[in-house]
Amino acid sequence: MAEPSLSSVRPEPAALSVPSKAFTYRFFLSACFVVLILFSLTFRHSEVGIFILGLMDLLFCADVLVRSAAKDVWEGRMSFALLVTVCAGAGFIYSALNTFLTVKLYGPAEDLFLYVAVLITLGLWAERRLTRSKEKARVFVKKLDDFLPKSARLCVGRGFRRVFAEELKKGDLIFVKPGERLPADGIVRKGKTSIDEQLITGNMLPTTKTVDSRVYAGTLNKRAEVYVEVTGVLKESALMSVIDALQHGELHRSGFKSALDAFSAWVLPLLVVIAGGVYALTLEHYGADQWFHYLGIFLFLLTMSCPLAFVFAPIFPAFFARSGARAAKIKIQNMYALEELARADTVIFDKTGTLTYGQLRVSGVYPAEKVSRTQLLEAAATAEQMVDGPFADAINLYAKEQKIKTKRLLCFDVLPGLGVQATQGDNRIIAGRAQWLEEQNIKTPQPVASQTQAVVCVAVNGKFLGYLTLSDELRPGAADIVALLKKLGKDLILVSGDNEASVAAVAQAAGIEKTNCNVLPKTKAEIVTNLRTLGKRVAMVGDGFNDIIALLRADAGVVFSPGKNVYNHWVDVMIKRTDLFPISYLFTINKKLRRTVLFNVLAAVLLNTGLAVWLLIRMPAACGWALPVGGSLAAVIFVLLISTRMLKIK
Repeated sequence: MAEPSLSSVRPEPAALSVPSKAFTYRFFLSACFVVLILFSLTFRHSEVGIFILGLMDLLFCADVLVRSAAKDVWEGRMSFALLVTVCAGAGFIYSALNTFLTVKLYGPAEDLFLYVAVLITLGLWAERRLTRSKEKARVFVKKLDDFLPKSARLCVGRGFRRVFAEELKKGDLIFVKPGERLPADGIVRKGKTSIDEQLITGNMLPTTKTVDSRVYAGTLNKRAEVYVEVTGVLKESALMSVIDALQHGELHRSGFKSALDAFSAWVLPLLVVIAGGVYALTLEHYGADQWFHYLGIFLFLLTMSCPLAFVFAPIFPAFFARSGARAAKIKIQNMYALEELARADTVIFDKTGTLTYGQLRVSGVYPAEKVSRTQLLEAAATAEQMVDGPFADAINLYAKEQKIKTKRLLCFDVLPGLGVQATQGDNRIIAGRAQWLEEQNIKTPQPVASQTQAVVCVAVNGKFLGYLTLSDELRPGAADIVALLKKLGKDLILVSGDNEASVAAVAQAAGIEKTNCNVLPKTKAEIVTNLRTLGKRVAMVGDGFNDIIALLRADAGVVFSPGKNVYNHWVDVMIKRTDLFPISYLFTINKKLRRTVLFNVLAAVLLNTGLAVWLLIRMPAACGWALPVGGSLAAVIFVLLISTRMLKIK
């Protein structure tokens, strides 16, 4: 099923399709014109010279804004580029006519060249900022090759030949050593090993693979040598579907409408109405035959009513909101996503690493009769001390916390999918699955078989010492956040690549009724796509590479990530904390941000309009060039101070 396009929902302004470098050099050039015009006005240089500087700024710097505005008008859109073009154009016409006419237009200032130049400069800066944020993710596309296996050992007769992974064909037999990533999807034909499939499924536990087991490209062979028959080439693998989604994902993520464009859609008509209304009242009072002389009122109001502070009305709050969130270890990369999260009908959670820590921890220690807790932990930690794996890591960490001292091993052997056997002095220690101990005639108690958590049984010299349970615990605040989202009317779904029992246990603990287990990345993405096709707004909360397609297809994507991963550059919000409470902060930030931006826009427009009207009322006194610019910059400072309240996110 095709992914629903966002373009029809959120049309992209024409300026966002322009390369950021086009705005960059125009911005610096326009800034130079501002300095030259300011210098000329200060030292009272030729009016014609100032006009030429203003004309050059309009022709060589504002041209990209004018073209974008024309395209927006043609396609029926109101945009920030159109607002700047109309208001700067009005100011330039007003100033040019006053420069060359013998009888000046009615207005408090002789010219607005400096104001227009500053407006153009800020407009270019704002558009440059937006386009750079859109292009930023593309810088990381070239790093995606790090996830792809580069080569493979192709079995040829009784030997092997190194080939590129892309050269493999269906039916080829390949040889994979421990520590290597599989170069293609396939089926194990010889050997037994454990495979780390977290990159694809999100499951943190290595999966035991025997003959006829399915394996996936990009997953890591952990234990033993295996022979694999290729069933799918690299380009058709589950890993490549994730890579393709990443490489094209920024196109999806860039399809947003900026706050400047959104507010410009109603600010521009408002400014035209205000300026036109005052102009009409003036003509009614002084007579329509004076229309050209009083045209200056319309042009002056239209220019001045577009405040310089308007450019910063959404930018300042967003900057301080990001700073406040960063202090709480929340990185907001797409501010628009906060609104999408608030409007979402459905929130999809990944399990491992999202609702849970994504790391096994010892949850229970159950020694056998006449066996102390210390004896059991000492035997388990001694056997697992040199083993690399989630079970061993959990046991070793817990033993260290309990200050258990391990004994020196003579030798040890890891049996994939079963456990570890070790020799310590005259003792033979085995730690692993209950079924493995039963096969060696070591009886385990009935409670072991009924455990829903992972279990490691321990025996020394054939005597059962007890067992440890390990689980991936819920993050702090999981149940609270689930309750909050339900209260907000969100429909919650838990999806995971883990087995049904594990997913059901976590869902029950968190309070989520709907689950979907044993799903691959492609399936997660299809779930998101199907919901959006039904008209639902979907937010996705995940943690890793295997969730990235679903995160990109969702209206808003939130990822829990403790480190720096290349795929994090495509997500909307990245959280680097161990608790789930930051999700509630996102709703608070969005609510405060929406109110602050709206207040800033209204304040900027009203302050500048009030300044323009006051300058008209005090005529015939001339105001000079400093008062319009200085008054507008004072409004910028006011907006800045109001926006600092976003530093507090709670």
